[in-house]
Amino acid sequence: MHYLSFFRPAQIGLLLLCINSAAIAQSGFFGAGDDEYIPSLTLVPAEIAVDVPTPVQGNNLALLLAQADGGNSLSALKEQAAQKFSTRLQREYHSQLEEFFADEEVPLVQQNGMLSLRTSISLSVSKQLNDLKDSGKYELERGTLELSGDFHYRLQNAAGSTLSEQRIDIGSLRITEKYRVKTPHDGGEVEDTTNAAIEEALVEMVKRLLDRAEDQLEADQLQALAAR
Repeated sequence: MHYLSFFRPAQIGLLLLCINSAAIAQSGFFGAGDDEYIPSLTLVPAEIAVDVPTPVQGNNLALLLAQADGGNSLSALKEQAAQKFSTRLQREYHSQLEEFFADEEVPLVQQNGMLSLRTSISLSVSKQLNDLKDSGKYELERGTLELSGDFHYRLQNAAGSTLSEQRIDIGSLRITEKYRVKTPHDGGEVEDTTNAAIEEALVEMVKRLLDRAEDQLEADQLQALAAR
């Protein structure tokens, strides 16, 4: 009996040591636990303003003026186009963000994330006319679309304090797309690639913006921000 009693305290001490070691490992002391924790993130819908061009010459302008006479002003038509591309940009930006954070294994939540990402994009699309020809049957306009503006994001904690932010000059990305407008003189259907060119430019712009910003949005960076 005395022999067993002698070893009982030693056995209890060994058991407690094992339990404490497991707890320490779980808490991250040995590189696990907290070091692998990635904070949840809420993607706040971006604030987007887009300015798009209207035709400045040729038969396509005449068609727009005819629509304006029908009750739609040129400013209203321009506003409708701006809203259309703002919505398109919102979807594209959110989609590429979701794909990026999925690759980073960052948990996205609809609200109340430990961190939130807030973005504003002010974008201007300008046209540069390269060539205008009239064949007698139709007028052919060729040109280049260029993007300029400002991109700004902020990473905030749950209390609303800004932990990190970055601003990018969109013009520095040097994004351009070619467009063409073919307008028949007989009133036939106009072939205009401007809208498609703008959409391609928006997709490329979002890709390049995230390429510039990704180092500050990676999971390890979010971990460091959340630990502040």
